[in-house]
Amino acid sequence: MAATAYRVAATAAVLALLGSLAACTDDDVLALEVGDCLDRAELAGPEVTTVTPLECSEPHDAEVFAAITHEGDFPGAEELRVEAEERCTAEFEGFVGVPYAESELSFSVLSPTEDGWERAGDRESLCVLLLEESVSESLEGAAR
Repeated sequence: MAATAYRVAATAAVLALLGSLAACTDDDVLALEVGDCLDRAELAGPEVTTVTPLECSEPHDAEVFAAITHEGDFPGAEELRVEAEERCTAEFEGFVGVPYAESELSFSVLSPTEDGWERAGDRESLCVLLLEESVSESLEGAAR
């Protein structure tokens, strides 16, 4: 029970926002896709604009497991976070292979800022697995 409470708190605490208005480059956070592996240290901070995707065979401690597309007007940061977390939780089992409540893994959400939403048309939140230790493989189907 304590592990579940920790995971939920960690998800909220590690929330990072996307706000890049630059053209997409290979290290632009807007170029990330499901299955990309990352160094979670790059996800720290109030806004994340660039990351360096890693081969999943390289040591990494984060992995994009779902992309959530939002519709309509910008709902506000808190409402966007809540919607994204609910939808990421629903997508978790399909990627990892066990329900989130039964997993030892946690996740965070990368969501667009209001500026990115309005000026860059960014409507996608990314669901990112967070690991305590580095691995050198994808966690797709890991059932952990």
